Amino acid sequence: MVHAMAKVPLDEFYGIVPSENELSILYLGYSGILVGIGGKYILFDPADMLRGAEESLKKLDVVLYTHGHYDHFHLDSAKSIFKATKAFFVAEKSVYEEIREFIPDERRFLAKVGEFRVGELNVKAVEGLHVGRIMLYRLSSDTWSLFHGGDSDYVPLRFEADVALLPTGKPSPTASPEAALKMALDLKPKVVIAIHGSDSQHKTLQKLLSEKMPEVKFLAPEKMVPTKIAFK
Repeated sequence: MVHAMAKVPLDEFYGIVPSENELSILYLGYSGILVGIGGKYILFDPADMLRGAEESLKKLDVVLYTHGHYDHFHLDSAKSIFKATKAFFVAEKSVYEEIREFIPDERRFLAKVGEFRVGELNVKAVEGLHVGRIMLYRLSSDTWSLFHGGDSDYVPLRFEADVALLPTGKPSPTASPEAALKMALDLKPKVVIAIHGSDSQHKTLQKLLSEKMPEVKFLAPEKMVPTKIAFK
């Protein structure tokens, strides 16, 4: 079970309203992150890092789970998130089988390789490379696109994204700064946000990006500190 040590500052996060060219983020830890972009609120891999703060989720459009490992998915927390928000849920098959007992058919989506529509958002799912099955996601609207790499090793990504949430490693046995760089080279993002890794691994990715993609903005967000960043 994952335990966040800090209070989850959801009121502060929702108080940060991003402009048309910005996204707001609240990094929870591992690959867990809450994003506000284009008027939509998206939650990835929260595990149990919201720690009883689920009722304070004022707005949430979709929750996405890359896979079922303890640092990405927690059943009781998922139940609490759905109860509080009635958001859409998108999940890799092992997680999907666990959430189907309490989320109605019209609110849950099995993450299959390919493109599908979730509410007002376009979702593209690709299979990553990890210990067991993992799904990676590109979400988009008419004005923005966002990719989340879970804690996967590199796999070819034949699309682009304005914002790339990329894993750098620890405690993943597959993610690395080098794999994240390869993803970034495929995605050609305007902003890279480092997730799921140590400070030193994040710094390694930052250095690699400064050498190979110097025009890309880089952010290694502090846990439980709401912030926003421009992506255009």
